[in-house]
Amino acid sequence: MRQYFTLILVFVLVSSLLGAPAFAAFDLKGSMKIDLGEKPLDTAISQDGRWTFVLTEGGVIRVLSWRGEQTQVIETGENYRRLVFSAVGNRLILSGGDSDNVLVISLDMVHNLDTTGSPSKGSKDAPVVVAFFSDYQ
Repeated sequence: MRQYFTLILVFVLVSSLLGAPAFAAFDLKGSMKIDLGEKPLDTAISQDGRWTFVLTEGGVIRVLSWRGEQTQVIETGENYRRLVFSAVGNRLILSGGDSDNVLVISLDMVHNLDTTGSPSKGSKDAPVVVAFFSDYQ
């Protein structure tokens, strides 16, 4: 009987040690405070973390780079309260506004390349440039 009691006691002690919580901490490498000049209502982040979308009063979306620099302002013309980024199709979805609608904005990335001094064919004033990188590493 005594061995049985000792075995149960050892089992309880061992199982309590195995179930002990593991505490983790974050190492803060830096932070930034971004002054928008107006009160943010909601935020969303792109799937790759490169873009932050901040919804402010009047349905204005401020697009910030990962460095916190404002790169674009999107004006929706209506008051919305909620902003969600959908990774599928790169869409911003706004809701909770004064009207009964949901606004879906599809995003396409546009990259401006400086082609000054590069060999080219065609008109210098063409609205589209097709760039071919043969020495890409």
